Amino acid sequence: MRMTLLKTALLGFPPDSSPALLSALGRQDSGFSVAAVCEGDPARLAEAGRLLPEAALYKDEGDFFSKCGRLDAAVIAVPPARRQKTALRALQNRLHAACLTPLCGSTSEFEDLRDEAARAERIVFPLQPWERSAAWLTVDKALTGGLLGELDYAEVQALSDSPAPAGGVTSAYGWFAFSLLLALVRRPPSALAARLSPPPAGGVAGDGAAAVHVHFGGTDGFVRLAAGRHAPLVRLAAHGSKGRLELDGKTLRLDIKDMKPETVELRHGLAGGADRADWLAAELEDFRKEIAGELPRGSGLRNARYCAKLIRNAYYSAAVKSAAVPL
Repeated sequence: MRMTLLKTALLGFPPDSSPALLSALGRQDSGFSVAAVCEGDPARLAEAGRLLPEAALYKDEGDFFSKCGRLDAAVIAVPPARRQKTALRALQNRLHAACLTPLCGSTSEFEDLRDEAARAERIVFPLQPWERSAAWLTVDKALTGGLLGELDYAEVQALSDSPAPAGGVTSAYGWFAFSLLLALVRRPPSALAARLSPPPAGGVAGDGAAAVHVHFGGTDGFVRLAAGRHAPLVRLAAHGSKGRLELDGKTLRLDIKDMKPETVELRHGLAGGADRADWLAAELEDFRKEIAGELPRGSGLRNARYCAKLIRNAYYSAAVKSAAVPL
């Protein structure tokens, strides 16, 4: 039976992620058809028109949302500061909404999205493509198999060689790092303390580096974020009663009780998920399944509420001299 395609709008057409999004959405079995693009940058909108000659083009969201009644879904790739409002507006216009992360920056913003999705009987789905990487699936298998025993320590580092993004590293990279930390520890956080550092003189407003200590009962979790480093790096580590693992870029190290230590060189690490069409395609497939009722409603939200809560409270802790903040 031929699949009915979901008529989809691409809201935002950034140069870093739009090629991968177009590739993922354009796969023969994707279940999506890109029918419209909304992008405020004239050059980027012209590029979208060249690549998608049959798509309707809009230069502002007001115009788009006044004419989107025949569409089914939106994939949101606007800058991080606008994503929650754009996703909320899509839901209010009865569009299913998949969004690059960070989806939002506080618990109240998350709850507004969740409540509107329920009211409109639509799906909101944060795209977390790094969870589809072979690197993460290998780590997840080790954790699920209990190789490390009871965890007492977990760490995630995300370092960028780009300047600090608008709004700072915690708002831009925090979702990625906190989602990985939550997936490592697999229990709710109870408190955090954060220290944020400004970017170099002349940089954008916001933090250029962040160090966050997250308490998970008997497990200590740490997140380190920084921009403007000499080279990008994503590193995670977990220690438990039976052993430890470390993923340093593309190098995975396992040291498990009664087993010979092992080092595995993987093809890819965890960085760059938004420009990986295969990872995005897997996320969009679950988005489609949730729309179709093949997956439980809300299953794509995973740790979304805690990601938003940790971002918001990292800023709060830093504002009160890095005091521990109960969660």
